Amino acid sequence: MKLLKSVSLPTSSTALKTVNVLFADKIIKISTEEIEVEEDVQIINAKGLLMLPGGIDPHTHILTQNADSATDLAKITKIALEGGWTTLSELSYHTQSPVFNNSALKKKIALVNANSYTSLALWGHIDINDYPYHSESAQEIWNKGVVGIALAVPSPNPAIADITFPEIMDLFFDIYESDTSFAFQGYDYESYREFSPLAQLEAIKKILRRMQENPIHIPRISSYPTIEFINSISKRSDISYATCIIDLMALFNPEVFSTPFLCDYADFADLLFDLLRSNKIYLLSNCVAPETKKPDYCELFQGCNPELMNYSYLWVLSELWKKRKVPLATCLKMTSENAAKRLGIYPQKGSLDPGSDADFVLYDPESTTLIKGNKNKDIELSGSFKAVYLKGNQVAGKNFETLRQGSFLPRSTNPKRRHNNSSWI
Repeated sequence: MKLLKSVSLPTSSTALKTVNVLFADKIIKISTEEIEVEEDVQIINAKGLLMLPGGIDPHTHILTQNADSATDLAKITKIALEGGWTTLSELSYHTQSPVFNNSALKKKIALVNANSYTSLALWGHIDINDYPYHSESAQEIWNKGVVGIALAVPSPNPAIADITFPEIMDLFFDIYESDTSFAFQGYDYESYREFSPLAQLEAIKKILRRMQENPIHIPRISSYPTIEFINSISKRSDISYATCIIDLMALFNPEVFSTPFLCDYADFADLLFDLLRSNKIYLLSNCVAPETKKPDYCELFQGCNPELMNYSYLWVLSELWKKRKVPLATCLKMTSENAAKRLGIYPQKGSLDPGSDADFVLYDPESTTLIKGNKNKDIELSGSFKAVYLKGNQVAGKNFETLRQGSFLPRSTNPKRRHNNSSWI
C-alpha cells in the first residue's frame, strides 16, 4: 500500500481540498485527517501537487491494415500513458481482423495484454454478411465486455461489409432490450456524393429516426451546427458525441496548431466557448491513428498524429482551465469521467473515490512545460505531470522510465445516460 500525504483534490467549486489518500491497486481511503498506517506503507509527500484522474479516451483508431499492429499498439499507448491518458478504448476503422465474434475478441484481447501500456477497452463490429446471426454475434461480444458496437457508413474497410440504414434499423430492433451501446460514424452517401458536415448531420438524423433506447455515440464532430443539433435533442434521445482536442487547439492557438479536419469552429468561436464553459461539450477525444499509407480515406475515418496524446491532457488543463477559466470539474468530466460513464467502466475508472482503480496523475500547477505544436512552433503550457499511476503503481513521470503494465479492460456495467448527474467530484 501507499499513502499520498497532503495532496490537493478537486471539488465541485473552484476550491481545492487538501487530503491524504491511502491506496493499493484501488483507492482505499481519502481523508482530510491523518490516516494511521502500518510501517511498511510507502509514504509519498505530495504537498503542492494536485491528484487528478487519469485521462480516458473513448475512441482511438490504432489498429489498422498495417502488418505491425503490435508495434503501433505499444508505441501509441506508451505515448498516451506518458501524457496522462491511463485508459483508451480502441475503435478500429481499418483493422484487418474486425471484432465480429468471441473468437476474434479473444485474439484482440491477447494482442492488447501483450503490448498495451494503458488499460484498453475494445469496440466491436457488425458483420452484416452473417445474416441472420449478425445480431446474435453482436450480443455475444457485448456480453463478453466490449464497450459497444461500431457502425461506419459507408464502410471504409474492405474487411467490414457496408451496412445500410434500413439494416441498421433492423439491428436496433433486434437487440434494443439489451442496452447495447453503438458508435456511429458516417455520412448520408445516398443523398450526397462525398463527405461534408451537412452530409454527416443528415446521416445522424437518419440514425435518430431509427434508434430505439440504445445509447448512440458519434466519435468525432467538427461542426458547430451539428453539435448544436445534438445538444438540442439529447434529452429525448440518448446520444453523445466527442469533440477532437486538435480542433480546439487550432481554434485557441492557431499560430501553433492546425487541424487535419474540415472544422468550422472558428466561425462560431464565442458560441463554442460558451458550451465549453457551461459543461455542454460532453467528451474530448484525441482521435489518434497511425500514419496511413492510404490518404484517400474519407476524413471521417482518419485520425490525428499520436504524438498529440503526449501533451493534449496537459493542454486542456493549461489552456481551458488555467487560462480561460473553464471550471476544473468541467475539464475533468470532458477528459475522464464522462468517457468512463459512456463506456460502462464508471466508477471503476474516471473516479477518485474509494473503491475506484488508483489511476491518476500528480499535477504540478506551478511548473511549466514547453512543447512543440504541429506547426513546428513552441508553446509553453502551464503545469506539468510529475507522475502517472496505473492501478496503484507509478508507470510514468518526470525522470522515470515508463513501465508497460496495461491490459484489456472489459466493460463493467451498462453505459450511463448522457444526462446522468452522479459524480465523484
